[in-house]
Amino acid sequence: MTIVKQLRFTPAILVIAMLLGVTGCSNNDLNAITHQVSTLSSSLMPSNASNDNVKSPEWGEVSKTLTVHADIDTAAVRLKRYYRFTSTDEITAAGNSGKGNSGWVASAMAEGTDWSAQPGSYYRMSRIWGKADHLTLEVSREGSHSQVIATYRSTDPAHLKEAWTKKLWAQIGPVAEGKIR
Repeated sequence: MTIVKQLRFTPAILVIAMLLGVTGCSNNDLNAITHQVSTLSSSLMPSNASNDNVKSPEWGEVSKTLTVHADIDTAAVRLKRYYRFTSTDEITAAGNSGKGNSGWVASAMAEGTDWSAQPGSYYRMSRIWGKADHLTLEVSREGSHSQVIATYRSTDPAHLKEAWTKKLWAQIGPVAEGKIR
């Protein structure tokens, strides 16, 4: 029994293959032909004129500064765990895990995140919040307490209003103090 595989080529690839076979083109000739085919195929593709001049949405942000009654390292660990921030060490460990898809896992974990830490004095953690918003928490030492600057960024003006951020702002202090787990 013979199994025949059917190969499918686009007309552009067939034209290039035929031209190469007949003419024995050099690299410059091949580049010119490729450019012509690319130009021809892009002119045949339907264009959406409304997307040509689309601007990216403007980001807005709101911030809140809180003083929490917890040492900085404890407050940072509680906030990191509760809000599921990812540290650079966790991303590196995922990438070095040796599993087949470890690179993809690490890349997915790193998407939209930012982490910096100077234990005992400063932490900055940031990640995508919801589908497209962004939450950043900066924790610094204020004597025996900690100061948390929470910044919420969004392209949706409704997400920057008190009605949207009220619950988040009310949670951050109690989470850092261990009252909410």
